[in-house]
Amino acid sequence: MRIRKRIIKCSVGLFIMLLFSCSTTVDYLPISPDDTLIGSVQISFITRDTWLLKNKTINTQVYNKLMEAAIQKYTGDIDIRDIWWVTGRKINSRDIEVSATAKVIRLGSGDKE
Repeated sequence: MRIRKRIIKCSVGLFIMLLFSCSTTVDYLPISPDDTLIGSVQISFITRDTWLLKNKTINTQVYNKLMEAAIQKYTGDIDIRDIWWVTGRKINSRDIEVSATAKVIRLGSGDKE
């Protein structure tokens, strides 16, 4: 019984630690077998820590910033898929650092690196 209580306490502690330390997506906009992969992009930026609406708010910000990076690197009709982001260190009481990566796919022709 003592071991069971310790396991429960450790599990709850780990859950709370993970809940407040960082956040991540799980394959936002997954790639499909029909997509033509042409490369990838990575970014890091600082944003407001909106913990109540974190996933929806950050998903939008991450998508927009990754698309900006993809447009600078590739030309033509492109989009991004397999978006992964992680919130990292707190910059101050309101801001956090976000790192993200995504695969760039071709929707049309004329892409270059």
